[in-house]
Formats: sequence, C-alpha cells, structure tokens
Amino acid sequence: MACLRAAENEPAFRDRVLSVYALMRLTRYAEALSAVSRLEPTTADEKVLCRALKSECHALAGAIEPAREALFGLGEPVTDPESAFEVAYARMLVGWLESSPEAMERALEACDVRLSPHLNARRFYGLSWAAGLRGDYREQLRLLEQTVNQVNQMPVAYDVTLLASATRALVHLVREIAAPEAFECAKNTAESIAWTPDLERERFLTMRGLAWACALRGSHQQALHYAYVARDIAPSPMWVTACYADQAYLARMAGESASAAALLDHAVTSALNTHWESPGEERVAMLNLMELVADRDPARAQQLLKIYDTIPVRLSPWLAFARDRRFTAMEEYARGAVLAASGEKMAAAALLEDAYRTFVPIGYAWRAAASALRLNAITRDHMWLQRAGEAVEEFGESSVAREINRKAVGFDSRLSRLTPAQHRVFELICEGLPDKQIAVELQISPETVKNHAARVRLAFGVHSRSALIAAMSKAV
Repeated sequence: MACLRAAENEPAFRDRVLSVYALMRLTRYAEALSAVSRLEPTTADEKVLCRALKSECHALAGAIEPAREALFGLGEPVTDPESAFEVAYARMLVGWLESSPEAMERALEACDVRLSPHLNARRFYGLSWAAGLRGDYREQLRLLEQTVNQVNQMPVAYDVTLLASATRALVHLVREIAAPEAFECAKNTAESIAWTPDLERERFLTMRGLAWACALRGSHQQALHYAYVARDIAPSPMWVTACYADQAYLARMAGESASAAALLDHAVTSALNTHWESPGEERVAMLNLMELVADRDPARAQQLLKIYDTIPVRLSPWLAFARDRRFTAMEEYARGAVLAASGEKMAAAALLEDAYRTFVPIGYAWRAAASALRLNAITRDHMWLQRAGEAVEEFGESSVAREINRKAVGFDSRLSRLTPAQHRVFELICEGLPDKQIAVELQISPETVKNHAARVRLAFGVHSRSALIAAMSKAV
C-alpha cells in the first residue's frame, strides 16, 4: 500500500508502473488493468512493457484469451531487460493457465536475467510453479528455496511480497516433505519477514503451515504456538474453523486427548454454523475435520461429508488446487476415513489405495503412511503396516510414526506366513467372532473360513480356537 500511495501520482512512466505492480501484488487486477490503460508509453520498450503487464493482469485473473491477445504479435526485439522479462513472465502465466509446464519453462529460460537479482528471484519463483504443475514437488521445493535465498541474500532484490509468497509455498511443501535444510530456511524466513497488513493472508497461511510442519517433526509446543498465531489472524470465519480443526489435530498429535476432544467439539460446532461458499481454498479445512471426527463419531463425520459435497466448487483458475492431483488424493483419503468408520470397507479401501498411490511417488511421506495405516486397519493385511512404516521413516517423530510403531510392537513372524485372507480370518477369530459371522463379515463361505482357520492354526502350531486366541496376545 505504501508503494501504491508513493507511485500513483508520480508523472514519470517508471514510477507509475510501480503502482501497477503494487495493485497486482494486492490482487486488485481490474484496478491494475485500469492503471495500465492510463500509462503513457513513449518508447517501443515501454509499449511492450504495457502489453506484458496487461497480459499478466488478465492471466492472474484467470482470463486466458485476453492474456493471449495482449501478447499477440510481440516478436520484435526488446532492449530493456525488465520489459523483456515481463513478456517472458506473461507468457509463463499463459502457460500456467494452459496447464503446460513446458511452455512455462520455455518462456522463462528464453530470458537471461542472472545479472538482475530481483528478476532472477521472480524467474526461480515462476519455474517453481512449472515444477509444481508437473508434479515434481522436490524440484519445486528446491526452486522455492532458491527464490527465498535470492531475495534474502541480495538487498537490492528485496521484495517482501515475493518473499512472503515464496515462503508460504515453501512452508506448505516442508509440511509434507522431510527436507531439514528447507524447513529451517522456511521457518527462519517466516520469523524474519516484516509482515505488513497487506500480507496478512500470506502470514496466516504460513503460520498455519508451520504449525503442521513443526508437529510432524515432534516440536509440539512450537506447533501450537504457530497454530494460535494463525487463529488470531485468520482472515475469514471459514479459516477460523480450519484453525480449530488444526488445533484439535495438533493436540491429538501431542497426546493431549482431553484438549483434542474439546477442540474437536468446538471445531464441529463452528463448521456446522459456517457458510462455506468461497472461491478460495478454505474448504480444505473440512477434510482434516472429517478425518478426526470419523474416528470418534461416524454419523457426525457423514454429516460433515454431506456439507462438504454441497459446497459449490468455484476455485479461482490461478489457484494450485484448481488443477492439483494432491487435492484429489486428500479428498480420497478423507472420504476413505469416513466410509471406513461407517462400515463401508470396500469403498473405503479403494479410495485409500488411490490416495496412497498418489502420495508415494510425489514424496508426501506422512500422508502415504497415514493412508497405509488405515488400509491396514480395514484389510488386516500386515503388508500395509510395513508400507506405512517404510513411508514414514523420515517423519519418525510424528504421531503417525508412533501409531505405526505401536501396532508393529510384538509382531510375530508367524503372521508373515499368512496370506492376506488368512490374516483377516485370524484377526476376526481373535476378536471372538464365530465362523458364520466371519463368513458374513468377509463375504466368503463358512467352508472357506474353516479352511483359512485350519491354515492359521497350523502356522501357530496350535489345534484349537482357544489356543490360537492365547497365542494372539503374543502376536499382536
């Protein structure tokens, strides 16, 4: 805002361009377009710059055709580095709307700005978008760290808005990917940024992400500190509800069950009384909340799922969630948790397997482990517990890791000799279910149950159901 006030009444062309940049950073794209129309370019480079800025405004508002039209015919060489870069950046944004990471990278690599720290920081940031669109989140993390370091290390390149945006994006990756140096970079930068009222939404999302990132690394006190900061600056009632859900989740992760239960009740009440329609990402809060509630009150979780499904999907085109397969996997995981708690195990397992298959290759380790852990509970297949343990190794201090370790303690090697079907029968026998009920539960014939049970007794070297149940106390 200070930049806008200082530049808007200046007569010089370059000073008035600053007001356009300021309006774009404030996401006031219609006003920025109006400001561009009032510019009075006199040189060829200035005219090119105006067209590039016009294209960027349209692209950031999600209007791809006007963004393309503004760039049409720009083939003549540009001598001014800033004007040339703005053309490249505008083309990069068009590539984003076209879902083409290749076009984004071509646009940015065509313009050499290595000698300009400010423009180079923006180049790194744009390339990080391309990496994210491709699904290469480790590369995106690397590029975001470069963006942050470029701005931090070069005072001439200091751009607090760019730094805040890059830090927020970096934080949300280190809450998923175990990258110690990037985590420290994100945390230290977030603490050092001179947050202004214009950046309050970025600050909120950064603090919220840091809360999760710290909790997953076992720093529960620091996690709750960031969660409280986020709640105090939440920009909407929907985000306030998200903060209550976060605090309930974080309290549970810290082992504070009484606080977690109280916070969860408050979060549910808030969710039921909140109007959820928004073009932003606020509805993601419902996913965490549904998962938490499913473990305690399946009927209430179903109620929240119904509310979630009635929320109009109006994501702004420039938001990552508008085209992000990670979000689909998060939805599948939450739905799977609710369906499993409600007894719909086959449907739940299908959703959770899809989520697991998405999370593993992109390096979202703790989410993959959480999916596998729920699959273990549904299928009673120890393979999923093993996969969960492998996935969560880098987040050994997380509550997911603790739960996996708790389940794995005392695992008897004899169980590894059972097939998945035999293992399911074994667990139901140990729960005291008779053969007929096991047959109904697993949707197989009583004769098949008897055959599996005989194989299980053979594996444990016992000859009766009671002896098998006694052996179970040592095996699980």
